Amino acid sequence: MQYWTAKVIRMSGKKLILVGLLFNVYWLIAVLGQQVYVWVLVLLFSACWWTFPSVGRYAFAIAGSGILMDGALSFSNVLDFQGVLIPIWLMMLWLGFGAFVWFMRETIAKHSAVFIGLLGGGGGAMSYFAGHRLQAVQWPLGVELTLMILFVSWFVLSMTIVLMIKRQVLCEAT
Repeated sequence: MQYWTAKVIRMSGKKLILVGLLFNVYWLIAVLGQQVYVWVLVLLFSACWWTFPSVGRYAFAIAGSGILMDGALSFSNVLDFQGVLIPIWLMMLWLGFGAFVWFMRETIAKHSAVFIGLLGGGGGAMSYFAGHRLQAVQWPLGVELTLMILFVSWFVLSMTIVLMIKRQVLCEAT
C-alpha cells in the first residue's frame, strides 16, 4: 500500500491547473465550435495520444461509456442534439474528457468514489447546463428534471471511473 500512496502524489498543483485549463479550452472549442471545429478537436486529441500513447486506453474506454450514456439520454429525449443522436463534436469531447481523466488519474485515485461521484455529478450536470445555455443541446424535459437526471448519470459514471482507476493503479502496484 505504501507504493500506491507514494505513486499517487506525483502531479504538482501547477500541472493540475494546466491540465484543467487545457481541458476547459478543449471543451469550449467543442461546445462553441461544434461541427465547424471538429478538425481542431481531432488534431488536439491526436497530438495528445501521439505524445502520450497510454492515454488511448483510458480515453477510448471513458469515451465509450460517456457516448453510451449520452446516447441513452438522447434516445430517452432527456437531451436533444437537433436531430442527431450523438454529434461528432460530442464524441470528440468525450475523447478529450477521457484524456483529461488519464492525466488526473493519480489525483482522482486519492479520493473516495463517493466524493469523486459527487464532484462529477455536479460538474457534469453544470457542464451540460453550460452547453444548454450556449444552445449546443436542448432539454425537452425542462431544466430541473434534466439537471437531476444528469447529476445521477454523472454521479454513477464518475464513481465507475474512480473504481476503474483504482483497480488499474492497484494492478500497477503489484
